[in-house]
Amino acid sequence: MAPQRRTPPPEAPRRGGSSTAGRPAPAAGPRTPGLVAVLGAFLVTLVAAAADSYIGIGLGTITLAALTVSSGFAALVVRRRDLVTVLVSPPLVFIGVALLNIVLAPSATFTLPTLATLLVRGFPAMAIATGAAVAVSLFRLVTRR
Repeated sequence: MAPQRRTPPPEAPRRGGSSTAGRPAPAAGPRTPGLVAVLGAFLVTLVAAAADSYIGIGLGTITLAALTVSSGFAALVVRRRDLVTVLVSPPLVFIGVALLNIVLAPSATFTLPTLATLLVRGFPAMAIATGAAVAVSLFRLVTRR
């Protein structure tokens, strides 16, 4: 008699390990962690603030544009679960940049009135950047991207 070939039985999916059988494929999309996105927005805004301080006095239009664009971009590339981190970051990023601007500017002294003036003048920048991040986040949530 000739030996018969036997096909091995199909393997059942394992529980644990590195097998991805039975699991849905990970969603394709942004994978940037929230902290990295906020740090990127901070660095872009800091460079713009340096340019703004070099050209004029204080934080102005260049800082506003950089904070708005970087916050919107951060909301676009961040992981979905880190969207809230990016939404609350524009005011914090602006405050950090303003503090560094006061400390590094040779003509400014670090006093409470100086900080208050920068924050009051920077409120529109913080509000516009937060609005841009909210708009991009809503777009992502609506389109499931």
